Amino acid sequence: MKKVIVLLWLLVMCGTAWCANYPELGVCTGTNVRLREDPGTDSRIIGKIEERRHVFVLLGETWVDGQKWYEIEHPTQEGTAFISGRYVQYGWYYNKPTGEDFVKVRQVFGIFPEKAEALFGKAKRDKFGNLNYDKLILRYDDEDMLHQVQIEKRGYELAGIRVGDPLTKLYDLDMSEDARGILEDVIHDFNDITSGEHDDDEEVIDGPEGWTYTNPDTGESIFFQFGTNSKGEAVIDMMIWTSPEGQG
Repeated sequence: MKKVIVLLWLLVMCGTAWCANYPELGVCTGTNVRLREDPGTDSRIIGKIEERRHVFVLLGETWVDGQKWYEIEHPTQEGTAFISGRYVQYGWYYNKPTGEDFVKVRQVFGIFPEKAEALFGKAKRDKFGNLNYDKLILRYDDEDMLHQVQIEKRGYELAGIRVGDPLTKLYDLDMSEDARGILEDVIHDFNDITSGEHDDDEEVIDGPEGWTYTNPDTGESIFFQFGTNSKGEAVIDMMIWTSPEGQG
């Protein structure tokens, strides 16, 4: 009977909100909330949530003495921390679960400049506080939250795609049939242009060739710029991930 009651409680909770699917975005609902090295109030304090650093990546949850604790990516330092569940609201983005890739960008590159520098080291900053590493540029919005990631070198991925991957790798992305058809046309046109097989009366677009993928659930977008490698093969030359306006 007890198992049935627990199962019904879980169904109610998932029906009224949603069951967390980690990693997920969370927001702190308190002020100067302490971050702990381990779950529990007896654990060492390793930071506090500041008013302008209140969003984080949730990695999982645990219970200690009847209280829920979340493990999170430390917002401003390398590593993780624990925060009391009393001060956490998850599904922060538009109050609904966020896309896996949307969260992973923040997990890999950090939500705030302090986290990015803890992960990648000190970087040159422009007048807007954006960080410029070697062929990796991290741009931030007015709240100092990660707004755009520009990648021009191998080693980093966005939605499972890396610089240097063949254009056909883009077909692995989750998209509608209409979007897939547009992508096929764009890749076909690019291959014609680079091979010199386009018609003379066909309009050739100036500027970088590419295609933009937009996640319909989160509104995030990734622009994939096309290029060719040393073998003349069509590949991803650059990627720019951008969060929805006002939702760093």
